[in-house]
Amino acid sequence: MVVGPGSNGIVAHVILADGEFLPANLNDEKVIVYRRGESTNWELQLVKALGSMAEESLLRAEIKPTCNFAGGSDPLHQHEDQTWWFYEETWSMENGPFPTYDEAYNALAEYCLGLEQDKAAADEILAEINDMKSASKETRENEPEVENEDEN
Repeated sequence: MVVGPGSNGIVAHVILADGEFLPANLNDEKVIVYRRGESTNWELQLVKALGSMAEESLLRAEIKPTCNFAGGSDPLHQHEDQTWWFYEETWSMENGPFPTYDEAYNALAEYCLGLEQDKAAADEILAEINDMKSASKETRENEPEVENEDEN
């Protein structure tokens, strides 16, 4: 699909290839739609004129989202296929599917335990790094200054 800007009351010009359908957001009276491909002998053919709405056969079928999570504070939720999922700590990725709520809950608990263990390990490493920095600083402070022979 190619979408180009319009002018003089036309919002956009859309060119569909064979097998492509018009998205609902472009089905507007101020959008002109053409088709070009083998079915049109590679000629540009008008399929939706200015001032009209697209026929149902030209529109892309509405796709239902897989996830029906409507928000809230509980990361556990169920999809329409009855499987259970949970969001990870950034709420940007789902983990699943799990056949039951209990299995999803247990997986979430395991995931959270893993996060806590990772945080504890990271805190230990950070403490070790800070200890090494402190020890290095003390060593430098306790070293005697060496005079530069060129300055004398």
